[in-house]
Formats: sequence, C-alpha cells, structure tokens
Amino acid sequence: MSEKVIVNTINEKITSWLDRNRDAFGRKILCSGIDVRTAVHISHLFPDSSIVLLTDDPAEEKEGALNEPLMIRQDIKAYQGGLFDTVVCFTDAPLKPAESLTDRDKITDYSGHWLYGNTPYPDPERGSLYLYRASRLMDYYESAAGILRNHLKRGGALLHLVRSEHDEHLLGYCLALASEEMNVDPSHIRQILCRENGASVILQGIRAVAGERTNTGALTAENLNFSLDRMNTAAVELQGHDAEILLQADMSGLIRGYHLYQKDSLAGKLALYTSANRKDVIYYFTDVQGDVPYLRRFHTDDKDKLLRHMVGELHRQKASDSTVHWVELVLNDDWSESEK
Repeated sequence: MSEKVIVNTINEKITSWLDRNRDAFGRKILCSGIDVRTAVHISHLFPDSSIVLLTDDPAEEKEGALNEPLMIRQDIKAYQGGLFDTVVCFTDAPLKPAESLTDRDKITDYSGHWLYGNTPYPDPERGSLYLYRASRLMDYYESAAGILRNHLKRGGALLHLVRSEHDEHLLGYCLALASEEMNVDPSHIRQILCRENGASVILQGIRAVAGERTNTGALTAENLNFSLDRMNTAAVELQGHDAEILLQADMSGLIRGYHLYQKDSLAGKLALYTSANRKDVIYYFTDVQGDVPYLRRFHTDDKDKLLRHMVGELHRQKASDSTVHWVELVLNDDWSESEK
C-alpha cells in the first residue's frame, strides 16, 4: 500500500509529491496548512487555475496577483468559499487523538478476551483487534473528514499530507474519508520520509476522489499487511500493543498453548503459533500476570526447542508457587481459543 520515497527537506518533498499528482488538479484549488512557497509553486504549475490559500499568518494575507494564490487568513472549518476541484491539505500535527482511545480503557482478563470500558470484546478473529481500533478512530476523525468533503465538488480530488506512522490511526482516518463518500485508493497512498529541522519525519500522502465509493476491503488489507511487514522487519521481539496486533493479525494456527492458573485465578497464557503470511515463521507469545505481553518471532526449525522451553517455563512457575497449574488450549474454527 505504501511506497517509501527517500527524501530530503520536508518542503521539497511535499512539492515533489504534489508534482507526481498533477493529474488530480482542477481549475479551482483550495490549499490549507501548506506554506506560501508551496502554494506559489502550485500556481506556477497551473497558471490557468484559481488558487486560494488559507493561512493563519496575518502577514501573509493579501490579494492574489496574476498567477499567484489568493491568501486569506481563515481556518478551513470556517471558510465558506464554495466548492473546489482540488483541495490540498497538510495536517501539521500527528494524526492521533490527544488521548489514546485504546490504552485509556483497555483491560485484559488474561483469557484472551479484551474489555473496552464495560463492553466485552469478542473472541479474536484474524486482525480483529487492529480493525476494532481503526473503527473507533474512524469515528474520531469523521468530523475532520466531513469538513474536507464539504469543500469538494463531486469528482474533485483531495490531496492530503499527514504526519503519521502507517498503522491503524491512518487506516481509521482513511475509513473516515470513505464514510464521507470519498474514494481512497490504497495504491495512491505514499509514505514519504523526510527531514525537518534536522529531525526525521514520516508523512503519509493520501489521495481521494469525492463522490465515489472506497474499496474498504482492499484498503484495510493493504494497510494491515504494511503494518505487519513493518513490525516483522523492525524487530524479532514485540511488546505490549504491537505484540497483540501482530499476533491477532498474522496467526494461522495454534501449535500448542496453555492457560496458566494460580489457585483458581487465571494468571496468564503461553502459546506457540504458526504465521499466516510466512511459512518459515512461528510466534512464541507470553502474557503472564504482572509482566508486559510480548511476542517473539522464530524460525520453524526452532519449534521443538520452543515447546521444551514452554513446558520448562510452566514447571518453573509451579516450582515457585505450588498452587500454580495449567490447562492446554485448542484453537476453534472462529479463531477463538478454549481449554481442552
């Protein structure tokens, strides 16, 4: 879904991305969040187009000269300038809620069930936790997506640059655009690596067309696969949230697993899984009460060694507390786990 582009300064690479999407520009262009130089560059590319730049800098507000953008000091939420063929927007802030929607109210009961607030999360299907988070974020971004849609003619193009890792936050935003009847084509999403004030910055370039339906299945699959690839290549061990995401997104089958009990209380899980996308990969997952859940990736040749290690860990837990016992797990047809 995302093609990495090796870049230099942020302004240069924003300009480069816009140049590659020249076919998306029409006769009336609205710009928001981009700097004056970028807006002037667009006006030079399309001298016959009418261009409006919304700016928050009073020094920049002025009437547009010939082939220059008209600069207006106004926020895009309040602007009422009619409909445009193209909207160019740069969100100069992370595409994430001010308060995490998931870490805030996530509770696990150590049985593989997730609770959000007082609502039980169902037994996990492949990728379900990832998609659940994205769907909640879609609601969060719906208002912002609607504002952009309201400035576009039917068939008009949105070119939106956002600061974001390529994960369920980005997917949630793209799904919000889709809910506003915007066609988000995953093949047009580009990850842009650049530098700003000496620091590395990751932008996502999104292109969408107003008044058309999005293939949400393709969008979701591409985004999920990209996140899996990123996590798979970033490290052989993942903790906490990333561990849960990768496990639920890429597990294919349960090789062997156990629920760990302390007296009558469920105290954790140890399990070994096959990968859905890589036949040479197996995952060893541990979630023991008091510790951060983690997932380690191994080669299939390590299976017997890991099984011995798992059994050894169970006995070590019992050696430290004689009330500890365990029950073996089975994977059901709906991807949920139950005890034998």
